[in-house]
Amino acid sequence: MKFNLKHAVAVAALAGAFGSAQAATVSLSGGDQTVNLGSDPTAANAYSVSHASGSFSDVFNFSLSQMSNSIASAVSLYLPGINGAASTYSITGATLSLFSDPGGDGTAGSNSKVASVVFGSSNGTLAVNNLAAGNYYWQLTGTADGLNGGAYLYAADTAPVPEPGTYAMMLAGLGLLGFVAKRRLDQTPSNGASFGMGMA
Repeated sequence: MKFNLKHAVAVAALAGAFGSAQAATVSLSGGDQTVNLGSDPTAANAYSVSHASGSFSDVFNFSLSQMSNSIASAVSLYLPGINGAASTYSITGATLSLFSDPGGDGTAGSNSKVASVVFGSSNGTLAVNNLAAGNYYWQLTGTADGLNGGAYLYAADTAPVPEPGTYAMMLAGLGLLGFVAKRRLDQTPSNGASFGMGMA
């Protein structure tokens, strides 16, 4: 598993932009949450989740219809828009994990953990590259210990593997650049100077 820094930075930017108009925010509250993100989730939806005091375990199910170049998830424990009340919501010991889920049931058991990150009481992102098609779920666990419990914002995004035609087009473009560079080099007038080792 190779970490993709560019994708993680993009998802972190997404986490900072949760309050923007581009994303539809779905609010969830109560006990442990199970959310179906559908097939090949995109960052079009963000989830605002709140919990009463105590430990929690939320599950975000999804499936990949094809191999994914990168799948990333972002969690923001800072709540835009309620700055004054933000200190009354607190989450500690936050852990974000990705599990494979061959049975598609969204529960631990025999499923294997693909990746995990502990981010405590700050914001967290987790990006994983080259996941095969199949069923998976993100699990966020932690302890809501603020005066009003805990709250967070969540989003996930999938970047599919580029189509073979994309690579062919890229190679054709590189070939064309090489051809143009060679042609320019051939058209450069020679000033009579020669390079190399001459025989005397």
